Amino acid sequence: MSGEAAAPAALDFYGATVSVESADPELLRRVSDDFTAFAAASPARGREHLAIRAERSRPDYDSLPPLLSTVHTPRNVCYSDGSVTYVDYFGKALALWDRERRTFDVACEELDLLHEIVYLTILSRVSEALERDGLHRVHAFGLEAGGEAALFLMPSGGGKTTLTLGFLGLGAPFRLLSEDSPLVDRKGRVHPFPLRIGVLGSEPPPFPPEHVTFIRRMEFGPKHLVALAAFGDRLVREAASPRFLFVGRRSLGKGCTIRRAGTRTGAKALLEGMVVGVGLYQGVEFLLRTSLLDLFRMSGLLFSRARAARALLRRCEVHVVTLGRDPAANVESVRAFLASKGFGVKEPGAEAGT
Repeated sequence: MSGEAAAPAALDFYGATVSVESADPELLRRVSDDFTAFAAASPARGREHLAIRAERSRPDYDSLPPLLSTVHTPRNVCYSDGSVTYVDYFGKALALWDRERRTFDVACEELDLLHEIVYLTILSRVSEALERDGLHRVHAFGLEAGGEAALFLMPSGGGKTTLTLGFLGLGAPFRLLSEDSPLVDRKGRVHPFPLRIGVLGSEPPPFPPEHVTFIRRMEFGPKHLVALAAFGDRLVREAASPRFLFVGRRSLGKGCTIRRAGTRTGAKALLEGMVVGVGLYQGVEFLLRTSLLDLFRMSGLLFSRARAARALLRRCEVHVVTLGRDPAANVESVRAFLASKGFGVKEPGAEAGT
């Protein structure tokens, strides 16, 4: 898969770097919008580097060796040949992942599908690299104010995006750690991992058109993607000290309620949303694990996640928040609760290094 690339997108995720080459400027724009907070000045090679080459072209299946399939998923079929894995997206796209060279070449005629494959590959590969450094994702909306963090663990479709946009609309002192997957280190500190924000629905969200991209996805419904550039200075750049862990639920009622809960409730939510990683895209990590050694390493990863989750839980108050049908009322109820607790009154970074 070859092609003349122009103006590669360069990204740096806490020292794990990515370069994306493509002759399609629209694809490069989309990738840059997806990861605005991690844009790098040049495609420098970090401690781990992933090089992606993406082509808007018909996949060349005739050049493939006659391999037998090794993994089947609803998205694709994988064929392994030593350190190389071929990923077939059911005739619509074809990718070649070389683990030794850490290169990922993909060809697809459909822009939306090509974009989604590149986005998910970056997310998967970078997340695995960060986890080796003890930075683990948690499926949550992360809110920061004054150096303190509040995490809202909710299932997919549970209201994280609506709550995120509501708090970002409030402005200071609230800033975004991540709409979907902030990072937690071994001491329980929360690190920013902001990505593009996906909004469901046929109507575009109320942001400038240059910050909104409409896409059709492989398995799920279409989304409007909002680039982080739309939120200006409302993004966090440094680690925050965790204070609140909210376990979210939905209700058919109109009102929002918040009640104190025990550590068992928080532990169960973190087991699902962080240790197991329910709701987090982990496709490539598992697709490409084929040996007993890989499975052994996975057990060590689960232990590391559990240790970080325990450290986080020890530093948090746990509450159950039940969101009603009125999004504005939900935001106001949570805001008033946080204000009553003095959330965010500390100086930014006061405990970030502890």
